[in-house]
Amino acid sequence: MFMDSSSSSSSLSITREELNAFHSFDRALFTRIVISLKEDITQSFQVMTFLIYLDRSVRGSKLISDLVSLPDLSISTIVDEVQICRRCLSYTHFPTFLASMGSINAASIPWIRRMTSEKLTLAVIHLNRNEIILEMTDILNTICYPAFEDICVLFETHKERKFIQFLCGQQGTSNRVAAGASNVEGQHVRADDRTVFLKFSKGYPISEAEVHDYFTRRFGDIVEAIHMGGVKRMDQAMYACMVLRSAAKIPEIVSDGLDRTKFTINGKYFWARRFIPNHKIR
Repeated sequence: MFMDSSSSSSSLSITREELNAFHSFDRALFTRIVISLKEDITQSFQVMTFLIYLDRSVRGSKLISDLVSLPDLSISTIVDEVQICRRCLSYTHFPTFLASMGSINAASIPWIRRMTSEKLTLAVIHLNRNEIILEMTDILNTICYPAFEDICVLFETHKERKFIQFLCGQQGTSNRVAAGASNVEGQHVRADDRTVFLKFSKGYPISEAEVHDYFTRRFGDIVEAIHMGGVKRMDQAMYACMVLRSAAKIPEIVSDGLDRTKFTINGKYFWARRFIPNHKIR
């Protein structure tokens, strides 16, 4: 079956509904880690790959389904243990890993040790790091990506919608925020119907000025406002909403639907697509 990595090459095909049903507990846990615990999407994928690996390692285990029934505080503690294990896997030399742990000792994964009857310690994890990494990679590609893809799309859409709602709420206090409507070719067009959503690549920061200059040079004076979002502490902006002066300019920049168009600014890649307003989301 498609859901089991041991048979990922099977010619059998299944529907999205069947896939979701088979991985219902995996999906429920992933959703809680992302939404309730507010963990990074990429980190959440890695946490789930390790937990599914752990579930497979314990004979007769119902680890994932048991985790779903736990309160958020308990799941958060378990996620912290998984992060320690993942950090252990990233080190080539075990003594170097232990030195990096500081006050955290090698026995600091009590839940994982208990679940595996003390068989899976940090020392054992590191000893088998190559095999574990290979299996986790297989789980990531054959289970996590297919099973959680739609959750990620909904999550990103939810963030975009909240971001636009926040910006619209600032209309009375900032003259940089697009007004609610603009007269284009005799018609009033809402700001979010004139908006292009930009997604930046982590590690390749792009400033608001760079975005404005790039689109102005390439398409003319089309930008009404740019709102950068997804900034945490001193990190880069991860996405932006670019409000155009005319909705008629959107097809010149992106295609219809959710297809993304790739652009490059000063050697840094980013993607653009039409923003989907609340009233157009089913």
